[in-house]
Amino acid sequence: MSILKENVTIRAAKRWDLPKVLLLYQEFGGAYQRELSSETAEGVVWERLMQGSRQHLLVAEVAGCVLGTLTVIVIPNIGHGGCPWAAIENVVVEEAYRSAGIGTKLMERATKLCRNYGCYKIVLSSNLVRQQSHAFYRRLGWQQTHLGFTITLPE
Repeated sequence: MSILKENVTIRAAKRWDLPKVLLLYQEFGGAYQRELSSETAEGVVWERLMQGSRQHLLVAEVAGCVLGTLTVIVIPNIGHGGCPWAAIENVVVEEAYRSAGIGTKLMERATKLCRNYGCYKIVLSSNLVRQQSHAFYRRLGWQQTHLGFTITLPE
């Protein structure tokens, strides 16, 4: 499938997109320690996600096919004059369609969404092994400003 940036539609995910979103998450390889079944996602997790007005699951669609996704979470804040901040998580584009502008369109929409909320910053973390992703974020103007730490909580 030949893709032109103009043919990419970024939209809020719908319940029927979840099987494809979960399939895209498999491209993270071992980075995800807990797997989620489509049935669980479509039930409990989807309902939780839809209850919050500050969490947004976006998908990139081309000719009816979901080829990429990301999640934006807007966090209320008492500092910085009460301006919220946002986190972007789970950024992935189907491997065969990377470098076609899909990720750029997703990130542009996410940034616009954060601006609409009045966020003063957006953060994201990326696994150290994902060097191509780091180069992508730098091309978009993102800067590495912090050293991040993670602790995995037991189930």
